[in-house]
Amino acid sequence: MKDSPADAVPNKPRVWNRRRPYNYPKQIEMAGGIAAPLLAGFSLTTVAQLVIGKDHPWLSEWAIALFAIASASLVYAMQFSATALGYAATPAERLDYNPEAAKDEDILRKVRRLQWEEMALRAKYTKRVKHCYNLGLITFLGGLGLILIPQHWPSPSRIVAIAVVGISIAIEVMWTLSDARRPKWLLPSSSSVEPDELESQGANYLFPAEGTEGIAQSLRRCVELLEQMAAGRPGGRS
Repeated sequence: MKDSPADAVPNKPRVWNRRRPYNYPKQIEMAGGIAAPLLAGFSLTTVAQLVIGKDHPWLSEWAIALFAIASASLVYAMQFSATALGYAATPAERLDYNPEAAKDEDILRKVRRLQWEEMALRAKYTKRVKHCYNLGLITFLGGLGLILIPQHWPSPSRIVAIAVVGISIAIEVMWTLSDARRPKWLLPSSSSVEPDELESQGANYLFPAEGTEGIAQSLRRCVELLEQMAAGRPGGRS
């Protein structure tokens, strides 16, 4: 999970404190409200099974330790996530709860100050969610890999499973240490889609020339387009 401040315009004061991605509450809700409890519950179940069962894998004791760390980390990620969501009210929601801010500048100033304070708190709790979730996921994968290692020489299918888990751990460690920037093939940092040419959007058709004559011609073409659109609607002229 990544949490970075929005791009600020130089020398321009910002009304609201903004963070990217703007839909961050969904990220927090997904990590702390869905994934973390499920993985924590599975970790606890696996630990109990390893402790009670008789046929222990070769490194079952270390697997128990890793699953215990994963369970604790994911439970804390869930708690930090719930706390962070409490500070994640949007500016629109704050104004809905404080409609008098539209007429009273003092109240608006207080609402804005509170929004900045809570955004700072939300950012701190989100970082804790990220660290606990990443630690829990790495130790979870580590424990999963250890319980796959049998007492004797593994079968080909078991070797494939161990290799898959090992690659997953390597990717997750790289993901965590690079702050969700690597590996590049898995985590694109920006869109590679180029914006369409203005010609393809009809700009050349609407604005072919400059000056007064060009503006008049553009307006005539806008009227023509509107008439064509009206003719294509039910009840329009044919």
